[in-house]
Amino acid sequence: MTQWVRMPVGDGDTILFETDPADGGSRAASGNQPVGRGPSVEQASESVQEALRRVRPAAEAVLAEFRAMEQQPSKISLQFGIKVTGEANLAIAKTAGEANFTVSMEWTAPSS
Repeated sequence: MTQWVRMPVGDGDTILFETDPADGGSRAASGNQPVGRGPSVEQASESVQEALRRVRPAAEAVLAEFRAMEQQPSKISLQFGIKVTGEANLAIAKTAGEANFTVSMEWTAPSS
């Protein structure tokens, strides 16, 4: 059965995330509460902004390493998937059993 997690965003708005119940843990351990009837909808114990604050250091660490290169790239692009788990936590999504980070860098020759 589909499971939904309602997370607060900004000024009282909420957003529903569809999650896989197999990814979740126990509701009691997560602090989330079931809401309404019908499909399983849980209220997240934190906002989207609070959850992203925990993911941000991973992105900053990756970018800091590449910015510290002796020959710095002109452009760095970091892409990773974020997954909402059944506990309404945000996690780095996996792909093919590996962590999902895609990094691309560009070096442009200085104009003469």
